[in-house]
Amino acid sequence: MGIFSKIFKKKKPAAEEEVVLETAKRILFDKLEEAKDNLLTKYASALINGNPVVLNLELLDIDSANKVIAFLSGAVYACEGYVHQINETVFLFGNSEVYTDGSVKKLLAEI
Repeated sequence: MGIFSKIFKKKKPAAEEEVVLETAKRILFDKLEEAKDNLLTKYASALINGNPVVLNLELLDIDSANKVIAFLSGAVYACEGYVHQINETVFLFGNSEVYTDGSVKKLLAEI
């Protein structure tokens, strides 16, 4: 038997194990007053990292609201996710894993 004949796998200590939060607790809520590019890229990055985003667009003019929806819809499409319209001016943007644990569905039912 050689030195490298066995593969040793280190186990993570219990304290370092990854804790997965319910998706509903990771939602970013915001009421937009402007459709700034740096803000939109921040939300797109949040979507890519698995955080759902709920945006209220009631203070935006039609063109700005369309810009936000189009940009974030592209990010959602890239993540194979979904856009859910909560009401006329409030939208939920999330990747494909947003609805798997049921917490977002429960939150939407309560709204």
